[in-house]
Amino acid sequence: MDRFFMPRHRAIALIVSIRQSMLEKIDERLPDDAQRTREAAAELERLMLDVRAGRLDSFELKSPSPMHVTVSTK
Repeated sequence: MDRFFMPRHRAIALIVSIRQSMLEKIDERLPDDAQRTREAAAELERLMLDVRAGRLDSFELKSPSPMHVTVSTK
């Protein structure tokens, strides 16, 4: 698992980017896969809100590649 340190605004941008790429391809998926994708996108949205509000200073993402992100203060 890769580890990254980044400022809060970059962490939020990363989450938004991953969420958008998931949702762009949702129409190409089977119904069950589409539902799982929607659920994963909702989890990413919640994560984004928590990071933005400062409730989380680190988090892990499983896709597209596993990574641990630590939000730095500078």
